[in-house]
Amino acid sequence: MASGAASVDRLELEGVTVSDLTRDELLGRLRDALDRRMQVCLGFCNANMLLKALCTPAYAASLRGFLLVSDGLGIDLCSALFRGRFFRQNLNGTDLVPAFLAAETAPRTLFLLGAKPGIAEAAARILARRYPQHRVVGVRDGYFSADETSAVIAAINAASPDVLLVALGNPAQEMFIAEHAHRIDARLLMGVGALLDYTAGASVRAPTAFRLVRLEWLFRLLREPRRLGRRYTVDIVVFLAMILRLRLAMMRSRPVRVARS
Repeated sequence: MASGAASVDRLELEGVTVSDLTRDELLGRLRDALDRRMQVCLGFCNANMLLKALCTPAYAASLRGFLLVSDGLGIDLCSALFRGRFFRQNLNGTDLVPAFLAAETAPRTLFLLGAKPGIAEAAARILARRYPQHRVVGVRDGYFSADETSAVIAAINAASPDVLLVALGNPAQEMFIAEHAHRIDARLLMGVGALLDYTAGASVRAPTAFRLVRLEWLFRLLREPRRLGRRYTVDIVVFLAMILRLRLAMMRSRPVRVARS
């Protein structure tokens, strides 16, 4: 049976909860977590992530401990279908993390985990120039085996970062965070996808015009059709069909109200 709920401040669908926050509200929550030394696991939920969660119960379960925010047109369409409204703001990690680092006047320490060898190091050098108030205290590429995970976590904890940016792609980055957050001393653990690649210049971001009209996905598809072709064609159709089916199932399951005289 489909399960979902309409709410003013969140979208709930099959156990996945996406909060409806503005950028300022989210930045406030992150700053509060750092100041109070509370741990927050942050995920940027796009249509691809939600589709994988709907198809994989284990992945959906791993997201229950996350603060998820909306990323992309697909999630907005889903919100409109189930809540009757779009999310108030689109919050993607590629824009949000730099905004967070720029807004934070208090010095913070960061550890960068993920991407191909050399990318995290290059991203660290650029972040150090852009945000001199903060410090990158460690980097590690994303090419490590399960047997090396404990050593990776030990290296993170030895560096004692305030913020851990995990760029392993989804679902790997969220699964890593969910499984190991209790062993990691960082306060903010964020799944950031291609952020390190964009920061290091290894990948090209869509021009502003594409981003303003919510077509960044089209720019990425045109640049990498072989890698992203299925994600932005077949998977989008599957996603739309799935959420429509869930919506219809919810409507059928609602009890009929009989007016009493």
